[in-house]
Parts: sequence; C-alpha cells; structure tokens
Amino acid sequence: MTTAIVAVIGTLLGAVTAGVMQHLTTVAARRDRDRQALAAAVAALLGAATDHRRHQYLKHVMRRQSHEETMEIRAARYEARSEMTKALTSLTLVTDDASLLGLADTLVQRSTDMGEPPHDDYDAVNAAGDRAREAHAAFQAAAAEHLRRARS
Repeated sequence: MTTAIVAVIGTLLGAVTAGVMQHLTTVAARRDRDRQALAAAVAALLGAATDHRRHQYLKHVMRRQSHEETMEIRAARYEARSEMTKALTSLTLVTDDASLLGLADTLVQRSTDMGEPPHDDYDAVNAAGDRAREAHAAFQAAAAEHLRRARS
C-alpha cells in the first residue's frame, strides 16, 4: 500500500512539474514574441521617421531652388508620412509603455514639424531638423534600453 501511495504522489508531482515547466516555456516564448514585435515596430518607426524627414527636407530644397512640386513628389511625401503614422500605430499595439509612446509621439511630431518653417529661413529649417534628430535619438535610446531590459 505504501508503495502505491508513493507511486501516486510521484506521478502527481511529475505531472505538476511538467505542467509548471510547460507554463514557463509558454511564458518565455510569449515574452520573446512580444520583444520581437516591439523591436520590429521600433525599427519600422525609426526608418519611417527618417524617410519622412528626408522628404520634408527635400521639399525645402525644391522650394529654395524654385522647382515645381509634381504630384508624384507630393504623393511620395504623403506616403512617407502615412508610413510613419502606420509605424506609430503598430508601436501602440505592441507596447503600453507610456514613456516610450510619449517619445515616439514626439519623434513623429518633430519629424512633421520639419515641414513648417518657411523654406528660405535656413536657421529655422536647420533648427527643426536638429529637434527632429534629437527626438529620433531619444526614442532610439529609450527603445534600445527597453528591449535590453525585456531580454533579461
């Protein structure tokens, strides 16, 4: 009888241990998927913001040189803005970190602000570009730190 009780207890402990191990494996896999999704969303936003800033700067250059803006050029700039907005949306779907999302919003706003100064005001255009690059660097650093912490 004692042997049977020990066998049953051993079987139950084995089942509980297997269940706990399976749960831990599932949690680790989910955490890894979440981290990968966040990394992809961060990279997409950083790339899209860079592209959008390039289009904003080119708009100023074209206007300074009195080039007419074609519909294709305007459409490309609008597409770059849309890509940045989509990347921000993706980021909001994979994290609820308020600090990271705040920095991402600032990045998008500063990138958009690059188009605001008059094209012939070099100092204002350069200052807007500096603010956008600073926002980019701040978001990138915070996202990298967030991802490093998530790896642990």
